Amino acid sequence: MSRRWVAAWVAAAVAVVVALLLTAVGDPVQLMRPRPVASVPRTTPVPPLPTTTVAPPQVLATGTGEPLGPLSPFVALMVQIVAVLAIVVVLGVIVALIRSVWRRPQFISRPAADFVTQDLPEELLDSGGERLALLATGEPRNAIVAAWLSLETATAATGLAREPAETSTEYTTRVLHTWDIDPRSLADLGALYREARFSRHPLTEEHRRRAMRDLTTLHEDLRRVAAEARGATTT
Repeated sequence: MSRRWVAAWVAAAVAVVVALLLTAVGDPVQLMRPRPVASVPRTTPVPPLPTTTVAPPQVLATGTGEPLGPLSPFVALMVQIVAVLAIVVVLGVIVALIRSVWRRPQFISRPAADFVTQDLPEELLDSGGERLALLATGEPRNAIVAAWLSLETATAATGLAREPAETSTEYTTRVLHTWDIDPRSLADLGALYREARFSRHPLTEEHRRRAMRDLTTLHEDLRRVAAEARGATTT
């Protein structure tokens, strides 16, 4: 909500508070009896009698419309209590609106991390044979996890910035995607790592072979990128 809208709501709330205050401190409300309409009965002509006379009918008295008087002290007190409670509620709404605007969190814009790099780190290239050896040793589950963690360590050597809410797996995947590598092989290798790390079912040699193919493709792509970068600098 913008501050202009908040100011409009505050002004309206202040007007309500003023009206409620006037109601609370004003004179007691008086009830008026409605003024009744005078009714005159219709008379029927009566022939005169020789010995008696008929007295004319009397017209009923009309209402005076006098007030019934002020409310009882109990009712007046309840009206004032309700008015005070309404004032408290309106003031609470005003305070909440003001706090929501003037205490909203300040977001500091930071420049996006620069993931553009020219050269691959030597550690990422030189540790390829070690990762393949880790992948070929032990149970398939442990081997896949060890090979991926080695890849994470080597990727961190690039020194590229890591987002605050980014996991190490997400960071590794994003950094490796800055180079021209096969995205399907990297995605499959990451999926195998998550399966080996967090699942309970046994992993087989087929999982190991898949991870070996993906890791070999990744290493070949990284070596190609490094060779292209060296060729570009010599020309």
